[in-house]
Amino acid sequence: MPRLCLLAGLAALGFASTLEAQATSDEARLVFTVGAGYVGGGDLWSVSGQPIRVSGGFTDTLGLSRTLRPGLGVVFSGTYFPGAHVGFGGEVLLLGLGTEDGCTVEFTSGDPDTQDICSSIAGMDRRATSVALSGSMVYRFMSKEAISPYARLNLGAVITQQSLIKVTGQHNTSQGPADVPIYIDDSPDRVHPYVGLGLGMTAAAGKGYQFRLEIRDNYVRLPIPAGPTVHEALQPESTTKGKHVFSLMIGFDIVLERKRGHRY
Repeated sequence: MPRLCLLAGLAALGFASTLEAQATSDEARLVFTVGAGYVGGGDLWSVSGQPIRVSGGFTDTLGLSRTLRPGLGVVFSGTYFPGAHVGFGGEVLLLGLGTEDGCTVEFTSGDPDTQDICSSIAGMDRRATSVALSGSMVYRFMSKEAISPYARLNLGAVITQQSLIKVTGQHNTSQGPADVPIYIDDSPDRVHPYVGLGLGMTAAAGKGYQFRLEIRDNYVRLPIPAGPTVHEALQPESTTKGKHVFSLMIGFDIVLERKRGHRY
């Protein structure tokens, strides 16, 4: 991350050094952006004391957890500036919300299936891409300069098709591994509220083009289990948790409309 920030900053300065817009004080009005970059992860939920039924009529307990994996994000957006500073637009953000699970055996009666189930859950990762659809308001500073800082507010929704609650383990049988559902989820498709707060800068790279660097706090409320179920293979009661997912995006702008400035 520090190296990526440094390289991006040096690139922006390099682009700005030979700028036509620097000589004419041009001002971008209609901008389309394509970008990609790093999307962070972090802890999502944990449940202690989850009972599972084992042979002999005994009940063992597991500690379960899930984290969001860092990954790649891609953004497509369009922004129109009716004036020098304030702009309005729309955005599609492909926000990776892949997960990785953790499991510990908290109590065991000695049944080997308990350890098999927990070991199969621990380290299990699922790749996923969620789509954030939002409207945006942008305030840019020094709009006629070679480098223009800006602040951004996005409001919208995140659409996910992978359950963030469902947990499935495996144990060995004479016919091979068999699935053991711990938590089920009958409604994996969900829509979650989304807020994005970003700071960035643009640097002109030539006539009709700009380079963009942005860091953003993507805030989304996600469903999580409210606690353990009475035994495995049930759908847990759920609640929602606000999660801050930070991203660093490098983008390329196509300026379709420009307000011409005056030569120095």
